[in-house]
Amino acid sequence: MAFELTDLIEGVRTSRRFFHRHLRGVTAEQWHWKPYPECKSIFETLTHQITDDRAAMQSIQTGQMPAYDEIASAVVDEVAGSIKIALEILGNSHNLLCDILEVHFANNDLGDDACIWGERMKLGRGIAFLSSEDYYHSGQVSFIRLATDPTWDYYGEVYG
Repeated sequence: MAFELTDLIEGVRTSRRFFHRHLRGVTAEQWHWKPYPECKSIFETLTHQITDDRAAMQSIQTGQMPAYDEIASAVVDEVAGSIKIALEILGNSHNLLCDILEVHFANNDLGDDACIWGERMKLGRGIAFLSSEDYYHSGQVSFIRLATDPTWDYYGEVYG
């Protein structure tokens, strides 16, 4: 059986589920803790991921560089500092992104040109690129969790 668009989209869904496993049991202190001022907290990472989902959607639909600053500002306003709202919006934005990928590229070959986050690349590479954000930010969350709670059982919580 050939490797298809649906396989890549499932990979994007899998990477987001992987990210969410890192959030189970995050404490109130951990949501906003930063190891350094220039680092993102876990909460800021959530808003960043919503922004990235929406930026990818905008770029896919327009074929242009997304308006990151406008999108990020709207996300901050919409989330209004609420972790619960951020998690809900993150789930919705990711589902919508996957739906847009399915519809927009339904008749494309994985080697066709696509615009993801304003950069033109082969569709197969671009969709896989979306997963890299989830894996990268999973590492950030893990670092914060372990730095604030050295007893956190990473392997048990994420893989167990």
